[in-house]
Amino acid sequence: MKGLVIKDIMCLKKQLTTFAFVIAGVVIVSVMYVLSTRFGNLAKVGVALLDENNNMSEIDVKNLGSMALVLFMFLPIVSVGDMINVFMADGKAGFVKVSASFPVPLKNRLLARFITIFSLLGIGALADILLAGMLCMLTDIMSFGEFFGVIISVSSLMCIYSALVILFCIMLGYGKEQYAQCFSLLSMVAAFIIVRFKDLKSVFIRIFIEEHGFDSDTFWQPLDFFKEKGYVFFFIAVFVMILSYMISLNIAERKRGVI
Repeated sequence: MKGLVIKDIMCLKKQLTTFAFVIAGVVIVSVMYVLSTRFGNLAKVGVALLDENNNMSEIDVKNLGSMALVLFMFLPIVSVGDMINVFMADGKAGFVKVSASFPVPLKNRLLARFITIFSLLGIGALADILLAGMLCMLTDIMSFGEFFGVIISVSSLMCIYSALVILFCIMLGYGKEQYAQCFSLLSMVAAFIIVRFKDLKSVFIRIFIEEHGFDSDTFWQPLDFFKEKGYVFFFIAVFVMILSYMISLNIAERKRGVI
C-alpha cells in the first residue's frame, strides 16, 4: 500500500510544484494586504467608506477585510484539493487494467488513494494554520480562533468535494473525470439547497417579494458560520468520507477490482 501512495504522489508532482509556488505567493500577498489594512491605502479606503456611506458600519468594513483573508485561506487547500490527475494518469498509463491483478486487497488499494488525497489536504490545512499564526501577529481583523475555524471549514468542504470526486471517478470510469467534478459540485450545491431551503426561501421572499433588500446581519451570516461552526463542516466531512469509501469499495468490487 505504501508503494501505491508513492505512485499517486508522483502522479501529482506538477501539482505539488504549483502548491509550493501558491504558498509562497499567498504568504507574500497576505502580509502585504494585512500591512496595507493597518498602515497603507486599504486603511484609508476603510476610513473613506465609513465617512461616505452611512449604511456601512465598522463591523461591515472589518468583515470585508476578513472576507479577503478567507479567500486567501482557500488557495493553498484548493491547489492540492483537485485530485483527478491521479485518475487521469492511471488511465493513460493503463494502470486500471492491471490493478485488479495486484496482490494488494482491493480495500487497501482504495484506502491508499484516500490516504494520498486527504494527506495532501492536511498539508494544505497545516500551511494555512502556520500562515494564520503569522497573520494574527500583524492584524486584529481576525483572531487565531476565527482563522482556525475558517481553515477547518474550508478544509472540510474540500474533503467533501474530494470524497465525492473519488466516488464518481470510480463509478464513471476512466475518461469521465470532468463529469465527476461536475457531479460532485452539483451534489454539494443540491445538498446545501435541501438542507437550507427554509433559510433560502425566507431570504428570497424578503428581497424579491417584500423588497426589503439585504441587511448586514443576513449578508455576513455565512462568514460568521465559517468562523464559528467549523466543527459542523468537519463532522459532515468525516461522514461523507466514510460513506464515499464504503460506496466506492462496493462499486469497485462489482467492477472486479478495477479502480
